[in-house]
Amino acid sequence: MRNEVDKYSLYDLSRMAGCSQPEGEDTDGAKFLRECISMAMEIDNYYDEVGSDEIAETADGLVPIYTNELWNVWVDCGGYRHDGEFRDFARSNDVGDMMNRIAQADCYEWAYNILGSYARDME
Repeated sequence: MRNEVDKYSLYDLSRMAGCSQPEGEDTDGAKFLRECISMAMEIDNYYDEVGSDEIAETADGLVPIYTNELWNVWVDCGGYRHDGEFRDFARSNDVGDMMNRIAQADCYEWAYNILGSYARDME
């Protein structure tokens, strides 16, 4: 499957995700985007039909859980320039928590976009 993932450049993956292209091949953002396309290929083989529920569940599992990795991915993929579609959630009085939610929502959106794009291409 590694060869299949390698056929997608960072440019291709960032366009599929709707984010900025990561700065390098070995950054957390690049690793995240490659993990997303790898998982897209895996769920395509696992499910008979990939629908929005499978895509949403898988995208949720791809969001980094560790703060440092989350922020590295978010910055590397240009989250600070991104007006995320999934940022519409309940307001929090904790600014730090709100910032983490923004980064998580953007990473979720990028994963969701890659998974959905791949699923549409496989139809």
